[in-house]
Order: sequence, then C-alpha cells, then structure tokens
Amino acid sequence: MRKTNAVLLGTFFILYAATFLPNVGIINDLAFWGIFPEPLAFTLIINAINTVIIFVIYAKVFKPFAIRMEKILAEEGEIK
Repeated sequence: MRKTNAVLLGTFFILYAATFLPNVGIINDLAFWGIFPEPLAFTLIINAINTVIIFVIYAKVFKPFAIRMEKILAEEGEIK
C-alpha cells in the first residue's frame, strides 16, 4: 500500500511539473486541440488527471489517518 501511495504521489508531482512545460517553450505551438490552443488544452488535461489523483490519495491516505487520530484522541479523552 505504501508503494502504491508513493507511486500516486510521484505521478502527481511529475504531472504537476509537466503543466509548466508550455511556460518554457515545450508544447507551445499555436495549433488548436478542439476549441483550445495546444498549451491550454495540455495544461487542462494534466490538471484534470491531477485532480483525480488527489481525490484518490485523499481517500487512501488522509481520510484513514484522520479516523485513526480521532480514535486515539477519543481514547485519551476517556482516560483523563
């Protein structure tokens, strides 16, 4: 499970870095993909993928962590 989470986080950061490629002249043609210019379309597609990845990471990592912390804090509150 930790390996899967690491792969998801790594993929997210690689794709996030890829959204800056049009700013440095890569994937920066004036060709159109549908109604959007290529740089904008590329960035929007990568951001959509990143949004999905972040929701998966939240559900797999942060939500269970929050539940465990609530249980720990509830147990400590009962002891005191």
